[in-house]
Amino acid sequence: MTDLLDFCRVKKIDEKGFGFLKSLYYPYDIFFHFSQIKKDEFRDKLNDMKRGEFFLYFLSKEVDGRKRKVKQIWYSLKDVPEEYYSSFFDRIIVEFQIGRTNLFDLLYAYKEIKELNLLTDELTEKILTANRILKLPTTIIPYLTTEEIVLFKKLLNYDQLKISDNKPFWFDDIP
Repeated sequence: MTDLLDFCRVKKIDEKGFGFLKSLYYPYDIFFHFSQIKKDEFRDKLNDMKRGEFFLYFLSKEVDGRKRKVKQIWYSLKDVPEEYYSSFFDRIIVEFQIGRTNLFDLLYAYKEIKELNLLTDELTEKILTANRILKLPTTIIPYLTTEEIVLFKKLLNYDQLKISDNKPFWFDDIP
């Protein structure tokens, strides 16, 4: 099996430097130790970390059967080798559709993908029409350009909703 790029918000590191990361792929938390953080400025920030302030991209490996441990860490998607992008983007789409990852964490990854100009029209449309976005469409609005909002409104059938007597609760919050 090839390495799968994983991503999550760092929630807690205990006083001995042990931490666990949630996985997009595996049902169990993935172990890591603070000593795996190599960038000094990141270590300093992590030392003073407020709960949920940092996101990591990482690879993991299996140890002792079903347990996993972090193999490699990146602090930003721009630092991740491109060979991991394709399967990661596929997984992000699944998470936007039916996943268990916090929606705002996914939007953070979406923002980084977008900042790196890695969004294709197909990927954008898949995200904009994903179940979790369609349930709460206002969550993605801050991440969209004016052009993308026009596309999003079209995908939402906004013009049809405008003349409907039964508008969804979020209707007035779409610019």
